[in-house]
Amino acid sequence: MKKTFTILLTLIGILVFGQENKITEIDNQLKSIDTDTELIESNFELINESCKLKIWHKEKQIFKIAQVKNVDYGEIKSKIYLVANKPIKIVESESTYFFLTDSIAKIKGYSIDIEENFRAIAYIINWNKKQRKLMVSGKPTEEKNATYNRIKYIEIFRKAEKLLNE
Repeated sequence: MKKTFTILLTLIGILVFGQENKITEIDNQLKSIDTDTELIESNFELINESCKLKIWHKEKQIFKIAQVKNVDYGEIKSKIYLVANKPIKIVESESTYFFLTDSIAKIKGYSIDIEENFRAIAYIINWNKKQRKLMVSGKPTEEKNATYNRIKYIEIFRKAEKLLNE
């Protein structure tokens, strides 16, 4: 019994340590993508979807996608980092509009400001097996708008591919 317990604890330790190594590896890949000066940045404004899409790519391969979607109460931002056309990290945030008081508005020069109230960060350990480490802070205003499901990001990626191929 003691031997089984020791083996089980060892396996759990290996899995946890292995996942932390994977996250460090993903962060290193992100730094490489963010500092790559050879990437081409393409901007698209999709008026019918009320969103803006930025795509960083090189030779038909997409490395990063940033989407800002306007909703009636604020905006939803999605950022997807990819390696070999597979997401490795996804950051989603939701910000809501709020009205500033008169004195603050006069100083800033406008009466509406925006404040982030939700953020979800997903480190994709294995995209095909749907393995990820998810860190969430705050709560989305509307669950249907700020979700971090796989299908949503596949749609954003396909939209980016289509825009680049046009």
